[in-house]
Amino acid sequence: MRKQIVTVALLALSSVVFAAENQAREILEKSIQATSKSKGCEYLMKGYERIKGKPGLVLNEIFTKVTYSPLKIYAKVQSDPNKGTELLYSKGAHGDKIRVNAGKFLPTLSLHPYSSMLTKDQHHTLLSSGFLFYTRLIREGIKRADTNGKFDEVFKYDGEVIYKDKKCYKITIEDPTFAYTTVTTQANDNLYSVTQRLLVPECLVVEQNPSVKNFESDLSNKQLRIPTSYAKKSTIYIDKETLYPIFQEMSDDKGGFERYEYSNLKINPNFAADEFTESFSGYGF
Repeated sequence: MRKQIVTVALLALSSVVFAAENQAREILEKSIQATSKSKGCEYLMKGYERIKGKPGLVLNEIFTKVTYSPLKIYAKVQSDPNKGTELLYSKGAHGDKIRVNAGKFLPTLSLHPYSSMLTKDQHHTLLSSGFLFYTRLIREGIKRADTNGKFDEVFKYDGEVIYKDKKCYKITIEDPTFAYTTVTTQANDNLYSVTQRLLVPECLVVEQNPSVKNFESDLSNKQLRIPTSYAKKSTIYIDKETLYPIFQEMSDDKGGFERYEYSNLKINPNFAADEFTESFSGYGF
């Protein structure tokens, strides 16, 4: 009888674990479905990033509007030292460069998205604005875990949390295989193209390779030390209402290297016809 009770208890426990696995998968699949169908969004983001040579995590707060097809982005920096700077990008316009308004007493500049003037002490370029990279990262992560039969080891649903007065699903992603490997890059590669192709963070590539100074570095046919996945551990809060990730925290073997917090999120807003032009009212170009 006792053996029978133990068996029933084990079966009950296994069913709970299986249900949690299924719930993590269901939440993530709904989330990537929501973000992949989006035409654009608007949000305020606080980013905390580990910058090589600087203590702690560096804060960068930015208000962003983005529409995906064709890609158009407006951003305004909310934190020092570049508070008030406006950035405007419209794919194909101005020689595919970003228009930069740093203040009424300075001329408006046209800078390449990978320019060191724009990306200094930044983990990502303006081109990564929005949630499409998140969509790719989670989709590929699920695919990779399934291929190795490790979904339940990698993805875990940790229940509900309240974040900024919003009910959220908490998902923890832990990659037991996180390591570094040597990769040979392709012709005409740069930091952005390598990390977009391999879905790894730019900052870890910079930390691991002294020859990589910034996004402008020529990485053609180079051997680089690259992480095998984006992070060793990630924690994501997914808004139950919108299914968008409004909190993301990533760690490697040294600890946390970036954290992003989103507020005032609007999905598929009705942007005006001239919203991504310098003449739009409210902009300072």
